[in-house]
Amino acid sequence: MHVDHIVPDMELESDVRLQAGSFLITRKELPNGRLDEKVIDSIRRFAGQLAPVKHRVSIKPDEGTYTHLRQVLEKDISRMTEVIEAGTDYPNFLQDTDLRGKVLRVVEKLISNPDIIRSMYEFKIGADSQDRAPEQILDHSIRTTMLVIAVGLKLRWSIISLVNVGMAAILHDMGIVRTETYPGLQKLDDLLPNELEAFIKEHQEHSANVFGEQKLTMLPFTKNEIQHIISNHHRPDLKDIRHKTTLLLYFAELIDEMLSPLPHKVRYNFTQSQIKVIGEKFTRRTGLVNVLLGLIKLFRDNGMCWSIVSSLVEVFSMQELMVEGYEEKLKEVIDFCPFKCAVAYPHAGGNSLPRTAYCNNSNDPSFSCQHMGQVRIEIYLGAGKVKSYNKCATLTNKLHSLNKSGREDQSLKTGDKDEDAKAKNKDLESKKKEPPKEIKQQKEKT
Repeated sequence: MHVDHIVPDMELESDVRLQAGSFLITRKELPNGRLDEKVIDSIRRFAGQLAPVKHRVSIKPDEGTYTHLRQVLEKDISRMTEVIEAGTDYPNFLQDTDLRGKVLRVVEKLISNPDIIRSMYEFKIGADSQDRAPEQILDHSIRTTMLVIAVGLKLRWSIISLVNVGMAAILHDMGIVRTETYPGLQKLDDLLPNELEAFIKEHQEHSANVFGEQKLTMLPFTKNEIQHIISNHHRPDLKDIRHKTTLLLYFAELIDEMLSPLPHKVRYNFTQSQIKVIGEKFTRRTGLVNVLLGLIKLFRDNGMCWSIVSSLVEVFSMQELMVEGYEEKLKEVIDFCPFKCAVAYPHAGGNSLPRTAYCNNSNDPSFSCQHMGQVRIEIYLGAGKVKSYNKCATLTNKLHSLNKSGREDQSLKTGDKDEDAKAKNKDLESKKKEPPKEIKQQKEKT
């Protein structure tokens, strides 16, 4: 354990040594080998001189230790929940309080497992304090786990499926630290496509091995399913509906990697054939709007994949994007400007839908345009700089109409599905009430 996380009454598993070769403290010096405040203070003062690993001591993994480690990990989960709900650096998919509660209950169930606790904690503290990669990967894994559960709930999957895919999501990238590229993950930016594919295959295999090393009590079928999810989370067979949980992790993991900061700039979530369809910008980090538009373009009406993409759109409350050809129609709205000075805001490359349009020439006193409104809007330029522009009244109205049509279109489709479901349920109920044919005929004879 990291010395920052040890607390009184924990039991030393082995004596605490110093790099100089002497002992700082031995088990025999402590009642039943248990730590107290004085010993903990001494250990922390010499943390940088501990052996065999600095800042680490060996603690017996009993129930009390696991309870404390769980509390340590819960702080990370709470921190990630706050980041998501803030909606600034990351889009908020937990706005629905009912959905939020269910997601956190499933996550709580996951980190009740001692093996998951140990894996997450060892990964959290396992690298050099100067290396931010493990921290970024763990944060990515936590967010992906929460997103995969949220979408699974939207799809009305069973708790068993949610726990399985959640467990896979937590462990899916932990094998990265065993790859040849680690810790220099920046090298990925210089790799050729076939070399990136080799790295994908390597880290998937290592992550599957991390799961295989857990002494989890589960049915062989369940273990094989989770192993399959982790082994194929970047390159699943998109037509294989037997492994729908693998497809769900693929999409949730893809979303988070495309949005989040990582040790490398390159993104390898899309295959080269998919990049040819949606564009080279998807080989680098981009915003949620772009990612969802790319997924809609690739998977519209494509069976199970489309169900998951539609649920992702719904979880992020971006049903506006579901209108056919949204990207092209948005471009048409902006191109309507006769002076080519209109700008959509927020920009399409971000995590929020464009909801207004402003005039880039509006600060020029000599410029005039019949479409320009009097309302001013402040645009954040980065590095703490803000600039004010006039809204374009005409294009803002057009943009509102485009977004409204997308949301209404999706509402109609959802309504149709609900009506179909009600009709089927009604039909089933009527069949239940109707007596069997033989009984009916007998009654008629009587």
